[in-house]
Amino acid sequence: MLKTRYASSRADTLRASPVLKLCLLASLALGVGLYGHYENDLASHGFDSTALPSTVKTALENVGQAATLKTFSQAQANLSQVLKPVLLSKTEKASRDVELEDGQTFAELLNDAGISDVDALAATNALAKVYNPRKLQAGQSFTLSFLRSDQQDVFTSAAFQPEATKEIIISRTAQGNFTAETSLIPVERHRLAARGEINSSLYEVGNRANVPHAIMAALIHIYSHDIDFQRDIHPGDSFEILYDQPMTAQGKAVGEGSIIYAAIHVGDKVKPIYRVSFSDNTTEYFDDMGRSIRRTLLRTPVAAAHITSGFGMRVHPLLGYSKMHKGVDFGAPIGTPIFAAGSGTIEEIGFKGGYGRYIRIRHNGTMNTAYGHMSRFSSNMYKGAHVNQGEVIGYVGMSGRATGPHLHFEVLVNNEQVNPMSINLPSGHNLEGKLLGDFQKGQVQIKQQFDNLINHSLQSHNAAAGLIPASGSSAAYTKQTTSSCGRQAGC
Repeated sequence: MLKTRYASSRADTLRASPVLKLCLLASLALGVGLYGHYENDLASHGFDSTALPSTVKTALENVGQAATLKTFSQAQANLSQVLKPVLLSKTEKASRDVELEDGQTFAELLNDAGISDVDALAATNALAKVYNPRKLQAGQSFTLSFLRSDQQDVFTSAAFQPEATKEIIISRTAQGNFTAETSLIPVERHRLAARGEINSSLYEVGNRANVPHAIMAALIHIYSHDIDFQRDIHPGDSFEILYDQPMTAQGKAVGEGSIIYAAIHVGDKVKPIYRVSFSDNTTEYFDDMGRSIRRTLLRTPVAAAHITSGFGMRVHPLLGYSKMHKGVDFGAPIGTPIFAAGSGTIEEIGFKGGYGRYIRIRHNGTMNTAYGHMSRFSSNMYKGAHVNQGEVIGYVGMSGRATGPHLHFEVLVNNEQVNPMSINLPSGHNLEGKLLGDFQKGQVQIKQQFDNLINHSLQSHNAAAGLIPASGSSAAYTKQTTSSCGRQAGC
């Protein structure tokens, strides 16, 4: 006739078999005045019966003196409540991390951790109300929590992060059921600095300096107006960068960061850029003279590519005779995104003979660009569509007359192909007057902040390692400080 009862704290629940024992003992022993008969049982569970709180003693007596089933149930419920802090003082919390294996379900993971089928099913059903368990991937880690007593371990909660900024906690309620809640993990913007020597690729040196891949991709995209990363960069060149990055408390980069300042040292030349925000919420990058680095066209409209064939006469690899190559070929894996070299309108799209899948964009009354051998077009591309510079228009392939995956890129002036690598491309607007003065003041502040972060990083490294690094990459981290920011460099 007695139902299972649970003793619980606010966050955890313990299946209280000692409560049942005490209730039975109280109903039997106290009913005949044999209080001392269960002292040994209490002692075996770590309780001193002579030191029990008066509230517990009264509750025990009420159970023993109950005359009806109704009063007995009420007295038993009251005893369970007053015994909670006593019982929980004799338990300890425990947790362990487990990882979802390939092909394993969430319920199976719980079963393998020693959790009953009933609890595993209830926890899975609770999870399904806030997150689809089928979306769980192999390798996902979970923290399982238990309350441990000398009787048994009781599963109380499971926590995991399906995303870097989201946490889901499945927990047992006081009634023994399970509920799931989703919470956002706080993210702070940090300002970081890094620099390094380029011995192979810019991506690799950025990775050594712990710069997020997305930041390095953005850096290459910004400089693609001015630098050919296949031909202009050589071993011994270097880069430095200052950027803002959202990060979790555990130091994991999340979301989209923004480059504040960067400089690439190419030979004996330094090419710095500074970010400037305007009142209409637009941003643009300028060199140290206040000249926009944005050009009418990108020289390299595909990331992480290498030139496989330049502009000019060549022996055609398929036709076998000398033929004018009126564009530049960029070798890249199939599926690599292709960007619009400039803003404009698509005037031709489709399959075009030896070009394969082909797009031609009109940028103004005299200039066009063309892209060939694509594997596919972006879904929103059609004749007459407007595209913005840097927008993905398609993906590298080898359709048409091609010996391997690459992009054939052409620049046409008055419908005549010209060399994309040597054409003089006009830049965007330049800063003048007060804007230029504010910009120059901002440069000084930004460079000082960069130097401070790098120096702090080196000092920390030296203190930890007891040495001074001779070369390589370094990175520095600090929380971004908020301040008034007008049209200055780095804003």
